[in-house]
Amino acid sequence: MPPTTANGSKTSLTIDRNPSHAISAGEDKNSPVDVIPAEDPYSLRASKREELSKQTMIQRHKTRKVNKYYNRQNALIDAYLGAHDEEAAEVEDQKENGGKIKLAVYGSTTVNLFLFIIQVYAAVSTGSLSLFGTAADAFMDLVSSTVMLITSRMARRPNVYKYPVGRKRVETVGIILFCALMTTVSVELIIESARSLAGGPRDDDTLELIPLLFVGIAIFSKGCMFAYCFLLRRYPAAAIFMQDHRNDIVVNIFGLMMSIIGTKFRKVWFLDPAGAICIAILILTSWASTAFEHMWFLVGKTAPQDFLNKLVYVSITHDSRIKKIDTARAYHAGDKFYAEVDIIMDENELLKVTHDVSQTLQRKLEGLADVERAFVHVDYEGDHNVFDEHKPLYEHEEKKAPLIVRVKEKVFRTKSRETAHETSVV
Repeated sequence: MPPTTANGSKTSLTIDRNPSHAISAGEDKNSPVDVIPAEDPYSLRASKREELSKQTMIQRHKTRKVNKYYNRQNALIDAYLGAHDEEAAEVEDQKENGGKIKLAVYGSTTVNLFLFIIQVYAAVSTGSLSLFGTAADAFMDLVSSTVMLITSRMARRPNVYKYPVGRKRVETVGIILFCALMTTVSVELIIESARSLAGGPRDDDTLELIPLLFVGIAIFSKGCMFAYCFLLRRYPAAAIFMQDHRNDIVVNIFGLMMSIIGTKFRKVWFLDPAGAICIAILILTSWASTAFEHMWFLVGKTAPQDFLNKLVYVSITHDSRIKKIDTARAYHAGDKFYAEVDIIMDENELLKVTHDVSQTLQRKLEGLADVERAFVHVDYEGDHNVFDEHKPLYEHEEKKAPLIVRVKEKVFRTKSRETAHETSVV
């Protein structure tokens, strides 16, 4: 397995030029690069443990950590060996499941509209604060669904002049806006519920059956859409709607229960507004955590170590004329990654060859399912400091002395000035 550094930010490797362990572009050293990935240049498939049955694994490896290690190793090997097929697989997947994703998005929006109408009717008919909370949640779901539809449409219609690298990140922005809207309604619901608690019990304790049945139908509809989006959860748009439906199911069931109990039993009237507060806190914490997660995607959070390892493997096995991988890094630019790889080639190599090798590697990296853009740079030596290649991200500051030391120095300087002043006066 190709070695990498612990943090994956810089990796320097020497490649074995044995043809059985590296991909050659042809017999002629200066031939154009037409790279065809080898089946298994490092014989990684021999390290897999798929042939072991579950019973054998239990007998040989009784600890859970060892089983987890082998499962992770098998997954890594599959990821390495299948890297060259990811682009074609993604195109085929979009052809096969693109309509399903659209159905998930438009179906979720339709269900949210249906749920909002029912929740408003139920809340007005019963006067339940918990149902008003679920109605407010349904309204924000409808608004947020519209935001998701708009951002998804914008991402699918790039403008190469205004947005040269596309507008995929607008989906991440849409998710953050979605979360902001949901947290806003949660805070408002907490305020209104607190006012209701301070105002005491309501005079009307009539329990309307038909509105509650409508809420039950809405919950069932949400459950169906949750199951459908769950099957497509690896797609960002479907995943966010899956989370929305899951939260709505919990919120509506809980709100319905609190409304029935708080209205039917006068001694526990406070359960209705208290339930609304609980619903608001649940919505707030769920969507706030989602917003922070996607915020770091826009900031440029580093890719997981497993992906960095795959990046190194794909670069290593690209062409036998690559002597080393000087730097390999990947970071979020929205849901997907930007990848940067610095390769080292012979300084006497023709410019045409170095260009073709780096360009085909760049295109191969952009074919990985999780890569939005890739940048490959060619160097002739790897002894320099990679951080000198770009301007520093921050100014170097000298480390401050401990607080106690700084206080003592300040006291000493103050006493010295006082002593000098007294001497001059005398």
